[in-house]
Amino acid sequence: MKNRFNIETMMNSLTSLQPRVELAFLPTPLHRLPRLSQRYGVDLFLKRDDLTGPEFGGNKTRKLDFVLPLVLSEKTDYIMTGASIQSNWCRQVTAAANRFGLKTILYLFGTEIPEEYKGNLFLDAVYGAEIHLVRLEKGETLYDGLVKTEESRNRRIQELKTKNLSCYYLKVGAPVPQAYAAYAMAMGELALQMSSYGFEPDDIDYVVTPIGAGGTYAGLLTGKLLLQCRTHIIGFTTSGMHPTMKDDIFNAVQEASDYIRKKLPVTKDDIQVDFDFGGEYDVPTSASTEALRLLAREEGILLDPVYGAKAMAGLMDYLEKGKIPQGSRIVFWHTGGLPALFSGAEIAGAIHIQ
Repeated sequence: MKNRFNIETMMNSLTSLQPRVELAFLPTPLHRLPRLSQRYGVDLFLKRDDLTGPEFGGNKTRKLDFVLPLVLSEKTDYIMTGASIQSNWCRQVTAAANRFGLKTILYLFGTEIPEEYKGNLFLDAVYGAEIHLVRLEKGETLYDGLVKTEESRNRRIQELKTKNLSCYYLKVGAPVPQAYAAYAMAMGELALQMSSYGFEPDDIDYVVTPIGAGGTYAGLLTGKLLLQCRTHIIGFTTSGMHPTMKDDIFNAVQEASDYIRKKLPVTKDDIQVDFDFGGEYDVPTSASTEALRLLAREEGILLDPVYGAKAMAGLMDYLEKGKIPQGSRIVFWHTGGLPALFSGAEIAGAIHIQ
């Protein structure tokens, strides 16, 4: 592969910028999907960041590899964070914190408070997190919840201080340059893996990923720009319209550019985001459930109902309508989140007793 040296140089350069705690099992596998490839007339691969570990994996573990050194440098006793009740982020933070002897405080938000532990919430409890469940009014978002609980979060931090205990507040998704750089490295990792199939970076026509806050997308776009390849990166959001999403991603790439000390020629035209398949956050759609079942039944691989299934529904729609042409080479980025399958959503359908 003629570009292999340049890719490895890029990876080594990014690695040298930041310490890593090596939680994630890297590189994650890259699988070809032969049955879906034949069905749609494309060459479709799956990048398995659901297998980053520890336990159930997910894209946030790759980020935490490079974000946790910031936390550990503060010699803190607790990590505090918050997100939705079925948050993959909070589950991965809690597992990672346990590996380093830190305790976790979670503020989890939702319009419905569950009566029992299921899915990621079950794992949060097993991991021993201090859990605060906060009800949102209909129409309120995660960010409304963070605003509403700011006073109680600060009060909890002060309570710990009176006991000579410190607490590090980590924003949901880790919107910091180290996390973006982690996914720039992931793009290099993908390029190296594709070389085993005989492909150059320019042979990847599309990378498709779910989008929550946009950090993973920003990292992948940063990696694409570093590789100087023509790959289109398409992101499908997990909820409805987010008016500042493109600005947020653009600013994140700029932050990553400053961090790695390399000017990247990014424009907002480079950012391809689709809001049409997200629906309501944390709620499966009929299209996402159909996509989840299709991948499971054709390839024996599960997606989560909140992120991956919605992005796969978007990809399948693009393929069926010719928005991505036949003959394209596509990598779908599986960002994990499988515990949400067991949170009570009726993914499998009704039981029929004979």
